[in-house]
Amino acid sequence: MPRSILLALVFCAASAAALPPAAAQTPLFTDNSELEILIEGPVQTVVRRAARNTDPVDATLSVTGHEPRWAIQLEPRGISRRTGGICNFPPLRIDFGEGTRDTLFQGQNRLKVVTRCNNGASFEQLTVLEYLAYRLYNEVTPVSFRVRPARITYRDRRDETQLNFLIEDVDDMARRNNRLVALDVMSGETRAAQLNPEAAARYALFQFMIGNLDWDMVTGRSGQECCHNSRLLAATAETRENLIPAPYDFDYSGFVNAPYALAPESLPIRSVRQRYFRGYCRFNDQLPAAIAHFQSRQEAIFALIDGETRLAAPRRAAAREFIEDFFRIIAN
Repeated sequence: MPRSILLALVFCAASAAALPPAAAQTPLFTDNSELEILIEGPVQTVVRRAARNTDPVDATLSVTGHEPRWAIQLEPRGISRRTGGICNFPPLRIDFGEGTRDTLFQGQNRLKVVTRCNNGASFEQLTVLEYLAYRLYNEVTPVSFRVRPARITYRDRRDETQLNFLIEDVDDMARRNNRLVALDVMSGETRAAQLNPEAAARYALFQFMIGNLDWDMVTGRSGQECCHNSRLLAATAETRENLIPAPYDFDYSGFVNAPYALAPESLPIRSVRQRYFRGYCRFNDQLPAAIAHFQSRQEAIFALIDGETRLAAPRRAAAREFIEDFFRIIAN
């Protein structure tokens, strides 16, 4: 792969040691085994009108080996993949309503589904790579979104089967981490000075590792909820200090390397495969501990990549090489 890498003059970093250990998870995210799911309903209606209409439709969902058959509502979600003209199948949200007690979906309500953007094996590989990016961050810190792979058959006038993955709800993630709270704040209501230094630096170093620039820890679109591809967690709903940012949406990263992922025009890079560090300089003192922590998780990170057999061998080798390059950088 190209060795052209641009670095900012200073790194920021973090140690996960300052963060609380993870507690019990909801049943759906207790393991990483692949689910077989059938969703029946007007799926093509959802897909066809997704760019202009996010109204939910009634559908049913069943899981091989599990009872019962759930009545759900299905709706498109997201912005760029739904409205940007880059995908022919939008990301989805499943609303279970009631009836999940003592089942696999206990505690679930509005569940995010990351779907295959377009037809073809190459786009399925991109889904696996984005799923794997979430798993890599799980190895760095428990304050991260869990994910569950699912091979979903969408049955409408015909069957379409995709490898997708489900994303843990932010409130569940917050609760299993020492009962943190996910904040509901608008863009511009928080500042970098209010972030937990270790958590903010760890976040930025991870984004540098996967070559992702499509994020912001404290701001988002004007007039919308904070933050861009991130959520903020705190000790209480009123707390506005030591805020912990948790990232999501990694499809624009160099690690995934989607064909629609372009480098921001405002930055001096030509490709998302070129790393560019965007961390806050105020957290530079956390760099040595952060590097040490990432290095301590290096073998576990490589084991995750090597063990992801849903990736074709060439893709798996390229993914490992991209992350190996990161470890060569932080060792220098």
